[in-house]
Parts: sequence; structure tokens; C-alpha cells
Amino acid sequence: RYTNPYMIIKDRYEVNGSQATNIGYVNLGGGDYRWFMYGEKEARARFEDKRELMMLFGEKRNNLTGTNTALDNQLTGSEGYFSAVESRGIVMQNAASNPMDSFSEFDDLILELDKQGAPSEYAMYVNRKQDLAIDDMLAAGIATGVTAGLPGQFGAFQNNADMAVQLGFKSFTRGGYTFHKHDWKLLNDPTLLGASANGAIQGAMVPLRTVNDARSGASVPALSMHYKEANGYSREMEHWVTGGGVLGHNNNGDAGTDQAVFHYRSEIALCVRAANQHVVIKG
Repeated sequence: RYTNPYMIIKDRYEVNGSQATNIGYVNLGGGDYRWFMYGEKEARARFEDKRELMMLFGEKRNNLTGTNTALDNQLTGSEGYFSAVESRGIVMQNAASNPMDSFSEFDDLILELDKQGAPSEYAMYVNRKQDLAIDDMLAAGIATGVTAGLPGQFGAFQNNADMAVQLGFKSFTRGGYTFHKHDWKLLNDPTLLGASANGAIQGAMVPLRTVNDARSGASVPALSMHYKEANGYSREMEHWVTGGGVLGHNNNGDAGTDQAVFHYRSEIALCVRAANQHVVIKG
């Protein structure tokens, strides 16, 4: 039984009264016009990105040593996806910065998936280097005739190849396993994971299955985000505005502040079930 603490993520965006009146109008059709504030829209998008990164890269921080041990040990942290898989799952790693680029490497992985009782379908989210390496591997295999039955099955997409293509997936089958490959922008971004070289994360493979909970018997996803809520109050994505009369928000106790403050808050935790069947590809 694994537990993962919830993490509380907060942010805010402030705008003064003069800025708040610099609004544009968008015609939604039929004479329906709506105003929007671009800066607030961008701030909310950045907050959602931060929340996603926390779920991917969060780590538990127990029994630390160092100059601020007393403080650090109060910050227990929350286990993110990569931390969970690296400690409890399968890590495929090559020397230097090479991605998986051969059938022998995939065959080694498939043998390991068999040992872990893995399902027959996986979603692969990879960076550009790994993406191209797989394309080259498949093209070479087709040319030499060693990949009989290579065209993928599309069970996760109602067995419809068109649906998989519309969602940006390319699929192939090997050893009874179907891998749905998809580009992951996060791993290509030069300001994020794309800036890393040796030892970088090349991709992740998520089993497309549900897991039966041993205690309740409930069938639950292999990967899910949990959030706190009670009596209709949800902390999944809270948003409220305070201000000193700006945009009609006069609820911060000081009408002379001439500002509107947009607040964002989320209390969430990532749940990685059957982590032994998840895969991280590192170079």
C-alpha cells in the first residue's frame, strides 16, 4: 500500500485599474461579444503548466541531511511520475545520449514487461530524438522483412486507425505488444527537458489498462490525478478575484488599492498504480 501526500500549488496575477480597462472584444458569432484579459489568460495557463510539472517531477523529501535539516524534513513533498517510475518501475537507459533504436532493445523491454504481467497496449510519449530513432528502426525493419505483423492494432482507439491518427499517435506491434507512439512537446522544449543532454529523459511508456484495487475491488486507471473536495467544494482548480473596486471587485478591505488580484489554488496528488509496469526511457 502506497501513500502520496497532496501538494498545494498557488499563484496570483495582479492588474491595476488602468490596465484592467485595456480590454479587447472577441466576436463569438451571432453578435455575441465577450471581453477577455490576455495577461490573466496567460497567467492561468502558466499556473496549469506549473501544476503539471509538479505532478511529473515532484519528489518526496524524507530524512534529509544538510544545513537546514529541521526545516527540510517538514517539507515531505509529493511523489511525481518520474520519481515513482524510477523507484518502482522499469528504466530503460543507454550510454551517452542514445535513445532506444534497435529491435533487440525493444525485445529486452518486452521480456521485462512479460515478467511484470504488463498489459498488451502502451502509450509512448517520446522526445524528437527517440521519435525519429523508432521511425528509422521500423523503416529498416520493413525493408529487411524482419517485422512481420508490424502494422499496429488500435484497441485503445476503438480499433480505429483514423482515430489514433487524429490524436497524433503512430502505432506498431512487436511480440504481442502494441505501442502507440506520440510526440511529447515537454521533452523537446529547449527551456525545459529539451535542454538536457546525457542522462536526459527520452520518453515514458504508460500502460493502457485499469488496475483492480485489492482492498475495495474497484477498477481504477493505472495513472490518475486526485484532488480534495467536500460538500460541493472542490480544490482541483480554485479561482477567485479580490480588488479595490477594480472590475467591480471591492472585497480586500482597501478600496484605495486600485487593483484586481486573480488567485489560483490547487490541491492535488498523482497516483501511479502498478508502477512496475510503467517505463521511463533515459539516455
